[in-house]
Amino acid sequence: MKGKKKIISALLFLMVAIIFVRCTEDDETDTGTDALDIFVQVASQDGAEGGSAVKFTISLLDSDDDAVVNQTGSALTASAAFSGTAQPEDFDTDFVNTVSIADGESSTTVELAVKDDGDVEGEETLTLTLSAASAGTIEIASATAKITDNDETVTPTPSSADISVLADKFYHTSAVTFTFDDTWVTITSKDLPDHKSMYYNSDDALYEDYTEPDNADFKKNPGEIEEQNLVFKVPRYPAEASTHEATPMGPMGVTINSVAMFNQNAAGDDDIFEELNTFDQYEGHPAGATYHYHTEPVWLTQHRDGADNEALVGILLDGFPVYGTHEDGVEVLSKDDGGILDDYHGHFGVTDDFPDGIYHYHITVGFPWINEDGFYGTSGTLTK
Repeated sequence: MKGKKKIISALLFLMVAIIFVRCTEDDETDTGTDALDIFVQVASQDGAEGGSAVKFTISLLDSDDDAVVNQTGSALTASAAFSGTAQPEDFDTDFVNTVSIADGESSTTVELAVKDDGDVEGEETLTLTLSAASAGTIEIASATAKITDNDETVTPTPSSADISVLADKFYHTSAVTFTFDDTWVTITSKDLPDHKSMYYNSDDALYEDYTEPDNADFKKNPGEIEEQNLVFKVPRYPAEASTHEATPMGPMGVTINSVAMFNQNAAGDDDIFEELNTFDQYEGHPAGATYHYHTEPVWLTQHRDGADNEALVGILLDGFPVYGTHEDGVEVLSKDDGGILDDYHGHFGVTDDFPDGIYHYHITVGFPWINEDGFYGTSGTLTK
């Protein structure tokens, strides 16, 4: 009389073993398959990308864990399905849909070569599930292997960037100064652009009358450029804020030529798109006596000697730098236009000033121009 035989499965390194047991009843020897029951017992151990193939070994063992040869006269088969977070493209081997132990054999294997793809994916899982056995029943029919990715995740570390390296970028030194200590950068600005404008007093050497021939709605607003005393105190080592605050009405940053940067909103009941009609030839205008840019400061990105549409434009109050309209020769777009920028109109990346990378904002040609949903970092202070 043959006793009932069980299945034991074991997953060794990068291996899941699914074990079948064949059982016969009472005193009669049955070499057919009608009375065959199939049981699966699963154990698992983590594997790793870039190592050996994931191997599923299906073996026949008796109650003493000794190998048993299939003597049913036909192959023992079952349908196989794969699931989990790992996908077929993570392997160099195609998934199978059937497993089979041939007559006269005690085991079969399914090997899946893991692709070492260089993508950061984290730990993934692959589950093999059996069903529709050619004989008998399957009570527990799945086994799961874990695949540990060997590609490191690089975590942006904006706090490690020291913006004091930008000191010599603030070139208009008669109107802006840049000093720093261990914690803070202090930028003091007279808010006097070094380009011509119709908003300078007509007696000023930089006064230039201006009309916009292609804009019938163009008009000069009643303000005039006057020397300011804007003191921006910003973090020397900026870092992402736990709570992102909105940018203020008024100066939210300062450019390398001393001009204040305002956000995309107009004060009071004004319409920012109406205000565009009051900008001078370098896309600035005053609010009272505070001259500022809402949009691309084209003097810095296009017109002055050495203008560069990828270079530093200025710094916002949270300490993170603002760069031009292009990066690596390609125009930068906002998230709303399908671009690389995030909710705050910036992203983490390498710049000429920060070869190890830093979070930074970009000017975009289209709305919202300089900033979108607020400061990425913790805002410093502004005094006037």
